[in-house]
Amino acid sequence: MCVVVIDHTSLRARSRGRANQLPLIPRARSRGCKHLTAPGGETDPPRRHSSGNLPDGSRSCASPPSGMAEEMSVSGDQTVDGGPLGDFRQLTRLYCKNGGHHLQIVADGTVRGQRDEGDVHTVLKLTAVDKGVVVVQGTRAGRYLAMSDEGRLYSSPTVTDECYFLEKLEENHYNTYASQKYQERNWYVALKKNGRPKLGPRTHIGQKAIFFLPRRLEDSAE
Repeated sequence: MCVVVIDHTSLRARSRGRANQLPLIPRARSRGCKHLTAPGGETDPPRRHSSGNLPDGSRSCASPPSGMAEEMSVSGDQTVDGGPLGDFRQLTRLYCKNGGHHLQIVADGTVRGQRDEGDVHTVLKLTAVDKGVVVVQGTRAGRYLAMSDEGRLYSSPTVTDECYFLEKLEENHYNTYASQKYQERNWYVALKKNGRPKLGPRTHIGQKAIFFLPRRLEDSAE
């Protein structure tokens, strides 16, 4: 009779050795994205970013910081291309570069040029009614500069849609006054060398006849 003796200690040692030799199973790892671990051990799921969605905490170019937005709003209120004259509290004369005449508004409804600086009908009041838009009034006649649908200058007893002019400061530092109502026609207030008004259809940018220089004067001087 043969007796088999089993050494359990040896078997346990061998089983441990085999267990140590088993290959480790690698953990599955995602590619292309990283999981962010937030404080407390919680995992932040990956986010999908598109052109229309920005990550939290990011600013788009269309939304400046609050301080910059305030500065932009302040600068936006400043008129860069607005009328250089604005609403004058002081009276003024408009000196034409062509012939040296001042724009004159007479009580009988006529408009012409006058070289005499002492003429009271050349004293004008320019009032800004909108950005770059002015109304010109003759203080003595109490009438307003206007341009008809034929481009003829005249004075109106009341303010009409033909009394609004687009005021612009040109590169030569003279002002031009174009009819707002007929602005698509590019008609300007202009005086000939002899002082007579020039028809709007015969005016264009670059002519001396359309350039005027404002000359302010004190109210007490008149």
